[in-house]
Amino acid sequence: MGQSQSMVLETEKIPEREALTEDRMELLIRSYGDSLLRLCTLYLRDPYLAEDALQDTYLKVWKYYHGFEGRAAEKTWITRIAINTCKSYLAAPWRQKVDATEVTQILEEGLASGYRDGDAYEKLNNTLDLMQEIMKLKDQYRLAILLYYYQEMPVPEIAKVMRRRENTIFSLLRRGREQLKERLPREVWEVL
Repeated sequence: MGQSQSMVLETEKIPEREALTEDRMELLIRSYGDSLLRLCTLYLRDPYLAEDALQDTYLKVWKYYHGFEGRAAEKTWITRIAINTCKSYLAAPWRQKVDATEVTQILEEGLASGYRDGDAYEKLNNTLDLMQEIMKLKDQYRLAILLYYYQEMPVPEIAKVMRRRENTIFSLLRRGREQLKERLPREVWEVL
């Protein structure tokens, strides 16, 4: 989907309590599905669990769309649902850990097959070392960095998604970058 149609979704005002049609749902899935799946995969560190989380996210969007008031961008609202779904998956007792190497291998395969989602995706995946170190960060730093560089969200939108103040997001980004700089050679972290 072209950027212009995606931008229409971002700026489009949704009347309060509007019901979600099948056509609108299909447009949401096509617009945000791939980037949300990658976000869930990075967050959960398990591509199969991420697919389940994405399905649950869209079920929640379908069920609760009537409550979307448009105070935030639609993408922000859906991203928040995806993150909360991932958090509930991580808290589940049946959760199994997956090595970060598996996730980066899947991402590399996506790059090798020619799938690219803008410059931010290439920046985050330009080296395996960088991705592995991002995966090792604490959740709050990892999420802030992924949303900022990978999802290309501005700080005010990240603040809404993470339910934090903008100054806190700036601090999380700074601290996350500092941790990466300590662990990685200069040529790797220079992209941040």
